[in-house]
Amino acid sequence: MEDWFSSLTGLFSAPESAFWWPGLLLALAGAVWFGRDRRLWGRSRDYWRELPVDAGCFLANSTLPFLLAPFFFALGLAASRVGAGLATALTGVPPLDAPGWPLLLFCAGLAFVAGDLALYGTHRLFHAVPILWKAHRLHHAPPVLTPLTAYRFWPWEQAMHMSANMLAQGLALGLSAGLFGAGITPLTLLGVNIFALAWGAGFTHLRHSPVPMPYPRWLSGWLISPHMHQLHHSMALEHRDRNFGTALAVWDRLFGTLVRPDATERFHFGAAGSASRPSSSLDIGRPRGQA
Repeated sequence: MEDWFSSLTGLFSAPESAFWWPGLLLALAGAVWFGRDRRLWGRSRDYWRELPVDAGCFLANSTLPFLLAPFFFALGLAASRVGAGLATALTGVPPLDAPGWPLLLFCAGLAFVAGDLALYGTHRLFHAVPILWKAHRLHHAPPVLTPLTAYRFWPWEQAMHMSANMLAQGLALGLSAGLFGAGITPLTLLGVNIFALAWGAGFTHLRHSPVPMPYPRWLSGWLISPHMHQLHHSMALEHRDRNFGTALAVWDRLFGTLVRPDATERFHFGAAGSASRPSSSLDIGRPRGQA
């Protein structure tokens, strides 16, 4: 509890925080540039009505990394040992044990990509399985989106997402260590994976907002823009079960769930239409919609 309270004091100053001040400044600049149309913002009473739920979920879920730290550490350690053993079995040679910064950068990228794939998988499961959807519906319920909506999950759901992420990153780090030496670690900046830091500073906040920030079409085939994630929250039936990705669009593109909206397209948010019921099946690999 002491560690949790200490983390709250660094809510805006700690680089690992989702509300690190450089990211907030970038989000504010994006909101000013892309959100000048006041009709995008919805009704103020909706924001006030959803705020207690969002704030409560934020406070509850922000405790999980501290309350479940031993469990997450054990998951990551077990997965890293599996990854290291797999690397040794595949290569049959001792690791190089001399990583330079390119290998550290590769390790950071591999961990980031593996974690992102795990989040795609758990997100899709929570849409596809009825009992899981009943929990995930809380995230899709509000008619307005704010950065706090990113925390709007039941704690047990958030714990499942975090566990999958830890397993995937541990496996990636174990593979890296098995190939390049036990001393290899992800390249970090200010103590945070450099890719995660860039994503958190530049893209996180506007994902859950009414600000329609698109990417160029070529880039939106690789990264999920805020505008693309807003489509995921759309009430429209044609947007149902689309754009599950967190950071990378490659998983949606690979499994046929990617939709890149027109830059002028706008959405009504809420748990009706696309979010009113789960998928009948996972339909892995089946193309859906126009990418």
